[in-house]
Amino acid sequence: MRILHFSDPHFSYITFDPKQFLSKQWLGNFNLALFRRNRYQTHHLDKIPQLASQLQVDVVLLTGDMTSTSQIIEFEMARDFVQLFEQPIYVLPGNHDMYTKHAEKHKVFYSFFPSDLMQATWIEKHRLTEGWWWVGLDCARANNLLKSNGVFRAKMDQHLEGVLNSIPEKDSIIIGNHFPLYTRSRPAHDTERASVLQDILRRHPNVKLYLHGHDHKAYIHDRQHEGYPLVLNAGSCAYLPGGTFYLLDLDTQKCELTRYQRTKDYEWEPSAPQTFKWKN
Repeated sequence: MRILHFSDPHFSYITFDPKQFLSKQWLGNFNLALFRRNRYQTHHLDKIPQLASQLQVDVVLLTGDMTSTSQIIEFEMARDFVQLFEQPIYVLPGNHDMYTKHAEKHKVFYSFFPSDLMQATWIEKHRLTEGWWWVGLDCARANNLLKSNGVFRAKMDQHLEGVLNSIPEKDSIIIGNHFPLYTRSRPAHDTERASVLQDILRRHPNVKLYLHGHDHKAYIHDRQHEGYPLVLNAGSCAYLPGGTFYLLDLDTQKCELTRYQRTKDYEWEPSAPQTFKWKN
């Protein structure tokens, strides 16, 4: 199976509506105007769907932060982009998609990217192909001015165990979440109750991959020898100077990973492939 994994496109729109001062949105707009508008650019992203077709990708996985401040126009831009893909695509929310209390309360994200399962239980399960499953987690929430972290909610513990137990042990599982699996000593940015999520995943050795975003520069954590899945952060596809995404070729023995990075000419250049053998 060939997968394209990317994250954090951060479609944005600066508003001057005075209503923004009733929520955290004013901070996001201030940040956009001074910094993020130049640091995160989306006009080159329409080449990704074209490339996905050229590379004969089977499934596209997008791990959150579709928007910058949870505005309707930003969600519309993100939805229009997602609709360019010919492949099945699974999308989950990030903290910027729950940027305000209004966006969280009214579940605005799900108006544009419907998932009855994830909206009701914060977890969705889909069979991708024979022997491979996708389990997406919604750990996003509206934070105060100084926080951008997610939370693995206590109500998700038993339900996730049940979902993972419902998948045949001989099959392999990909977990998707916007937020990192491991903490980085940044309480305002890390995933709350990450240790609980880690323990659950270690009890299920057929969880082969954990895909996320949130941290905008790509990295890989291979702690399979400790019983964890292979953890891949795709970075931000919109980030300058070089946005990134991953192309993953999966089989029963290994994951072959190719990182694509945006060039100065707004093209996508592949790196040399890396191979990770499954140890569980």
